[in-house]
Amino acid sequence: MSNEETCRFECLLPLVRGKAFALVVDHPSAWWISPFPGSGGEIRECGIEPRPGGVCYEVGQDGRRRVWGTILSIEEPLYVRLAWQVSAKGEPIADPATASRVMISFRDAGEATRVELVHSEFLRHGEDADDYQHAVASGGGWEKRLARMKEVAAGKEFR
Repeated sequence: MSNEETCRFECLLPLVRGKAFALVVDHPSAWWISPFPGSGGEIRECGIEPRPGGVCYEVGQDGRRRVWGTILSIEEPLYVRLAWQVSAKGEPIADPATASRVMISFRDAGEATRVELVHSEFLRHGEDADDYQHAVASGGGWEKRLARMKEVAAGKEFR
């Protein structure tokens, strides 16, 4: 594992902070891309329960509900911190205490919002930690989700 056990990503959403926070937390179905293999990216529903202990979940086309996170702390419109409950193999992790951490911060940037995402504590993934960190940093996961957020934020329904 590298000394820097975090992966950092950011994007600029063309929304004021309150609307950017609402897009991410209240409307995840608009931007979410499933981390679970076999979903084909097709999900029927996606939700985030915006309270400590609330779950982040998706329901696939097959009707199967999968939890991908648990809210650890949240402060509207500043940040949401969660346990990332997806293993390196793309399987759900039942216990949030054994999952890595994701912090999504929302910073004012004039009429826009800078979304900063930090994925950390990969050691919680055990022997797969190093490979998982490299996979997350490669651009397939969070970078795609942030790009999708930006695309949706630019649409008329969130203006």
